[in-house]
Order: sequence, then C-alpha cells, then structure tokens
Amino acid sequence: MSGTEALIRRYFPYDTFRKYQWEIARSIYDALSGGKVALIEAPTGVGKTASALAASLAYAEEDNAKVLFLIRTKNEAQAPIRELRRLRDRGGVNVDFVIIRNRPDMCCMVSTRKLPYEEFLEECKFLRSSGECPYYSNIRKININDLMPNIVDGGVGNVNEYVSTLCTHNVCPPYEVSRMYMDRARVGIMTYYYIFSINKPETMNIDVKNSVLVIDEAHNLPDAISSLNSIDLPLTSVVASINEVRRLVDDEELKNRTIKILRGGLQTYMVKLSKVLEEETMVSLELGDVLQFFEDFQAITDAYYEIIKRKRSAGVPIPYTPLSRLLDFHKAILNRVSGFSVFLARDEQGVSLVYKCVDPSVVSGPVINEAGGVVLMSGTLPPRDYVTSMLGISRGGIVEYRIGFRDYVRSENYGVLIYDGVTTRYVERDEEEYAKIANILSRVYQVYPLDKAILSIFPSYAVLKSVRKYLSPPSVKYIMELGNTSIDDLIRDLRNDRKRLIMAVAGGKLVEGVEYRLGSENLLGLIIIVGVPYPEPNDYLDDVMEILAARLNDRKLAWELTYQWPAIVRIKQAVGRAFRSESDRALVVLMDRRFREARLAKVFEDYFGKYVIVNEDALINEVLNFSVTPPH
Repeated sequence: MSGTEALIRRYFPYDTFRKYQWEIARSIYDALSGGKVALIEAPTGVGKTASALAASLAYAEEDNAKVLFLIRTKNEAQAPIRELRRLRDRGGVNVDFVIIRNRPDMCCMVSTRKLPYEEFLEECKFLRSSGECPYYSNIRKININDLMPNIVDGGVGNVNEYVSTLCTHNVCPPYEVSRMYMDRARVGIMTYYYIFSINKPETMNIDVKNSVLVIDEAHNLPDAISSLNSIDLPLTSVVASINEVRRLVDDEELKNRTIKILRGGLQTYMVKLSKVLEEETMVSLELGDVLQFFEDFQAITDAYYEIIKRKRSAGVPIPYTPLSRLLDFHKAILNRVSGFSVFLARDEQGVSLVYKCVDPSVVSGPVINEAGGVVLMSGTLPPRDYVTSMLGISRGGIVEYRIGFRDYVRSENYGVLIYDGVTTRYVERDEEEYAKIANILSRVYQVYPLDKAILSIFPSYAVLKSVRKYLSPPSVKYIMELGNTSIDDLIRDLRNDRKRLIMAVAGGKLVEGVEYRLGSENLLGLIIIVGVPYPEPNDYLDDVMEILAARLNDRKLAWELTYQWPAIVRIKQAVGRAFRSESDRALVVLMDRRFREARLAKVFEDYFGKYVIVNEDALINEVLNFSVTPPH
C-alpha cells in the first residue's frame, strides 16, 4: 500500500471501499495534487461524500489546508456530519469540524428566531450591543477551544443536535461560536452562501487560498450563485414604506419628497409594468429607467433614520422599517457590477424589482481559481463545457470521473414507463388536464400494493396545487410540499404510515439532497414525474443563454444547456431519491406526452437504457406487476 493510499484510507470512515469509491477518492486526490478541478458525477448512494472527505482531508493534511464542505440547503449537512462521526467511531480519528448556518437557525432564543430575517438581524444586533442577550455575554466566560472539541466528540449526529448542545452550555449564538472556531477546525460545513455571496450581512472572512472547497450538489451552483447575489424590492415593501412615512415622518417637506419617490415614482412604475408580466415571469428593464426614481434618494435615507429614531424613542423592541429594503436595493444598483441586470419579476408573493446576477462566473471565477483545491460533485453533473463556462473555471485543468445510472443500478431493479395520456405543457394545461392527472395518481395509489411511499414530482407549485384539489382524501393519503414542510416531519409521518403520496416540486427541498430512509430501509418504491420540469422562458434565462452562446459559439447547445438540461437534472435528481444503494428497487413513471419527443426520448434511453410507452390500463398493470414481481 502506497503512502497516499494509506493516508486516504486513514480518513475513510469504513473498513473497505464499495464499488467506485476508491476510484472517486483517487480521482479527487490526483486533481487536488495537480492543482486541477475535480468533476465527479455519481448516482446517489455510491458514497461520494465519504470518498470526497477522505481524499480532501488526506490532501489537506499534506498541504496544511482546511476543508470546506459546501452545501446548497441545510438538509444536505447530514451526510458530511454522518461520515465524520463514523470516522471517529470506526478508527478513532477525530476531525474537528464546525457547522455554519444562518443566525436565526443557530439562535438559542426561540421567540427571536421566528422573526422575519431582516427583523431578526436588527433584533439580534440590538440585543448583543445592549447586553440584553444573556447567552451572548457568556462567550467571554468560556474557552471555545476546550468546548468545541467536546461538542464534536460527544457524538453530534445532525445540525439540530449541534445547535441545541451549544445552547445547553448557555452560549449564544452558536453561529458566533462556530465562526470563532473556524480558524482551528479542520472541516467547515456550510451553505454556498458563505463562500459565493457578496455584500451580504452574514458573509465571513475565509482564506479560500488555503482551503479545499468540496462543493456538493454542484449542478445547483450557477443558479444558487445567481440567487444569492440578487436583491429584490417587492411592490409590497414600497406600499408598506408609503404607509410608514405617512404615519411616522413629521417633517411635511420630507414626507412629501419621500412619498413622491415611492408613490408617484416606484409604485406607479411597477404597477404599470406588472401588466406585461401576465405572460412572463421576468422581464428585463433598463437600469437607467429604474435609477431615475432614486435621484432624490437622500429623502429616503432621511426618512429611514427619522422612522428608526421615532420607533426607538417609543420603545419599539425591533425598530425595523421596510424602507431598509429600498436602501439595500439602491446600494446594489449603484454598484453596477458587471454580470448583473435589472428585471421586473412576478411570483406568488407579487411583483418585485430584481437586481439579478445573470453571469455567476463573475462571482465564482475568482473564488474557484484562487482556492487551494476544488471538488465539484453531483449525481447529475452538467456537461463539462457548461460547468467551466458558467463558473468561469480557468485554473490548471480538469479531472473528470463520471459514473452512469446503469453502471450502478442493476437493470432488474428498475423499470421506466412513459405515460403519454397527459401533459403539463403551458399552452395545453387546463382544469380537465389537472383532473385527469389527479385521476391517474389516484388509480396508481389505490392499486399500489407495497407498504412504501410514492414520490410525485411536479414542474411548479402552481401545477401541484391545481392537481391536488382533485384528489380526494382519505382515498388518497398525500403529503403536500409547503413552505414550512421539513424532511424530519415527513420521515416521522412515513414512520407511522409508509404508504403516502408525496407531492413535491422539482428542484425543491423534498427532492434535492434528501434521504427517504429509516436505517437501511428505503421508504420509496415508485417515482412519478408529472410533466417535464422545464424552466419557464423569460428574459433572465434568455440573457443566460446569450452568455453561453457567446462563450461556446454554439447557439443550439446554449439553448439545450439553459432550458433542457435543468429539466433533465431535476428528473434525474428525483429518480435518485429511490436508489440510495445497489439493492434498492423502484419503478419510474414519466407522465407527459413530451417524453416521447426525440430530444428527450434519446436522453432518457441513454440514461436508463430502456423504457416502455403505456396507456392508462397498461400503466396500472405495470405498477402492480413490477411491485409484486421479485428481482431476478
């Protein structure tokens, strides 16, 4: 055994490598040693996390670097925590780690953490500066270098345990303690936010030049960077600001100047343009057209400070005003950073002005190209050209290692059906189509014989709600993804009653980075993709496509990468929920006639190697037969 292999094995949390795990670890180590970026694609369940940590820690030990394990959502923190805990339990190798989540999630004061994010930050700042947070003052009374290793050695199994354990030591916020311990810890587990956001209130100083970045679920990174570095100004905030100015600003001249900007300018402009959004979700605006409303911005600033002063003098515990949204938005658009544009956007909360990052490479390029090492891994990693173009990778080369779905999952353990009797195509969807989809889901649920859950994935929340109203409990026991739905609550429900129809949104929190397991038991036996989850065309995506077309010199490929590839990734991610080990078995149903179109059919034929087109009766029979027929 070579010295390199022995070092990697020292940090591997299992006695032996499963199929492909050594190859993943070796590819990552070689890439890091050669100053290259590692691109790793492997289906969920192969064991990417354990291999990536082992290789990165081995390299980091030799290079005296830190490992930053970066995740998109807090649910995804479970995997690295689990592997680091197993490493300690198996080989007695203790690796100091910290977990960084946003301040509200890591606050010990339950009442405060429930506040809206901006208001929480204001309250937290006030309580710390005034000495009224009893937990925060205790930071000075403890030795963090003694406390933190004991927390980790105590067997923290998940993020909630980590936070609650720190709170039992009367140390608040755990966010501050973790941030202070980052210098000593060998591994930091945190969301993309802390590395790939600019000008955000919780950004911390991290030496990326002396860090290995292990970026999990990296197919999400371009979109995540765009979202993290965008700032919006909702119409509702403008209206709320008008009401506060009228009530709380006494100076009549200042009041009139401010309301002229807000009501006569911004509100009128946004309401007028909102009519354009009846057909599109996002339209491009000229920056100059928006900046004209901020020419007398001193009035907004003066009104802001007068309102805050008045609230404080009145004893308001949280002196927050929606005018702060205008201040933040104005500051952002004045910067005029390359790669950003202004849009008017519409979502379920209403209309907003959005200063949005359209070229994530302006943020990610400097970070990735300067970092001590970079690993991009996912079960559905986009093509190399897309990754390098969108992220601005220009450092000394790429090492790729990709494992296909069929390389990992045995053919007898899955089936793929295309049901072409429905569609969610925008121009064809209507109430009749929604009712038809609901009827199919009901029939499938009623004949499905296994004591397992059915995961149904919808292209949008709007389609999900439209279908759900035609389902009739208790004949169909469903769990619908909501804003406050947590995976912990979902697994708890499935523990009590396995057979549920889970209704989730493509790319949402019940699909990405989630494990539907109880111990070694797989809770899913059937995946239904309702519709093709194409992103809705809009001016923002058109801008992204133009950037790709210019860099790749191929407009057709740019369109596929902008519109088709995200849909394919979302479908593959959903399918991956059912296959967490080589022994898992599940049926996949692609429910939309568009799956028969040549460009999609070829993709999924290459990916799965097989599929069968069925009508409604055949679909029901296939669900029943696959469920009761044991594998070969």
